[in-house]
Amino acid sequence: MKLKSFIFNKIIQYNTLAVSAALIVSGCNTAEDNPSREHKHGVVNFPISCNSQAQEEFETGLAHLHHMMYEQARPRFEAAAAADPNCAMAHWGIAMTSFQPLWHPTSEEGLERGKAAIRKAQEIGAKTEREADYIAAAEAFFINPKPPREGRARDHEARVKAWMEAQRKLHEAYPDDVDAAAFYALGEISYAMTQFSPDKERDYSREKRAGALMERFLEDHPQHPGLYHYLIHAYDSPKLAHKALDTARKYDQLAPDTVHALHMPSHIFVRLGYWEETAEWNERSADAALREIEDDPHASGHYAHALDYMMYAYLQLGDKEKARQTLKRVQQVEEMWPASFTTYNIAAAQARYYLEQQKWEEAAKLKLRRPETIDWEKFPAAEALFYYARGIGAARSGNLKEAEAARDRIMELVSNLRGEDDAYWAYMTEALGKAVSAWILYEKGNTQEALALMNDAANLEESMDKHPTSPGEILPVRELYGDLLLKENRPEEAKKAYETSLKRTPNRRYALDGLERANTLQ
Repeated sequence: MKLKSFIFNKIIQYNTLAVSAALIVSGCNTAEDNPSREHKHGVVNFPISCNSQAQEEFETGLAHLHHMMYEQARPRFEAAAAADPNCAMAHWGIAMTSFQPLWHPTSEEGLERGKAAIRKAQEIGAKTEREADYIAAAEAFFINPKPPREGRARDHEARVKAWMEAQRKLHEAYPDDVDAAAFYALGEISYAMTQFSPDKERDYSREKRAGALMERFLEDHPQHPGLYHYLIHAYDSPKLAHKALDTARKYDQLAPDTVHALHMPSHIFVRLGYWEETAEWNERSADAALREIEDDPHASGHYAHALDYMMYAYLQLGDKEKARQTLKRVQQVEEMWPASFTTYNIAAAQARYYLEQQKWEEAAKLKLRRPETIDWEKFPAAEALFYYARGIGAARSGNLKEAEAARDRIMELVSNLRGEDDAYWAYMTEALGKAVSAWILYEKGNTQEALALMNDAANLEESMDKHPTSPGEILPVRELYGDLLLKENRPEEAKKAYETSLKRTPNRRYALDGLERANTLQ
């Protein structure tokens, strides 16, 4: 990302952050009241059979790892390996930074790095049975889990399942080991994320099990970063979010300068419709990313992640000026870490800006594939968001030819996702294509067919739940269904559509406005 873009962004952020930072600092506990203030990333205590310098680097890396700051953790583990060439656990740490079980399938580079690190750890040899067991648990992810799968998504599912089961055995072998428990919880949550399907109703049993485990360990380890982080992920759903609210509001006291820790509480705030908190915490996360960007370009990914959550929050607050400023920041991004979640966020922030505000003509003209430095062919689910905005915008502003072209491209991308066996994003992207098709049908006068297809698209989208990559759908299809019903002067049915959306995503401005319009027609 270009330095001049960051300098500009820092300037426009300054006034807002100066005020919020003062409020935040004044409300924080002192080091005496809260020992975690003495630590930048929380407290981990993981004795290993390595020298003191390696031990210190290892525990700093482990804290980063629990915050999912993988690229920041790896240099610490590498430093531990350099400080003590006989430290096998340093290479376990390098392997653990080489996959992101909750985010996306591991790259070939990540798989090779992880395998090499495991082989190195085994070559050096673990000095204790516990260390050997930790290394074996990490090995389960990298060394050919069975059965072998075709397609990156299904391969990822098999690897995560193998790792989860290995972590469960590790936890059972060391039931008082907080890190073994934390990684087992992450394994449960990550595997649950691979099981999204429109044919299955989620019972959240894995998430509940993981959350309960983290709650139990928090009593004795109140400053452990993994417990905070994974508990929030465990309860990141409409039904469970309230259980993590207190934990979310304490996370910044644990790690006041850690980019992802400043962002994570907003997963809970979004689920509960707390837009002021969502905006504030992601402003802080974005600012922290900017402070790190020159030393670590991977921080650009966390910057994009925060911007999308900020955009979503400001749109729900109806703060058009802050949303416009956020869009400007997004559009000034010239280079960034090309990961699946970052490309999704950078595309989503642009698409939702126009759709949420019903700027249909502007949405229809949304510039594609921005920034151009990204190889968008590698990220079909993210690329589809540009076409969703253009398709809905074009259909609602009367340009059916452009709408059909956008719809056709979305369905090509669905085919690509199915070719990769990526069921979750294939279904979610298919819902967007169906929504565009439905509005085209409506504009052509095929009203009943349009309503049926839009309802079908809404059912498909709602059957899957949002991915942790995103604060929420770009414009929920159920709300578009409500719009169609209003156009047909069916306010009672429209009310039900908007109310259904609000049960899934509380306090959404678009749905609330739709309810108000429906009430005026009765």
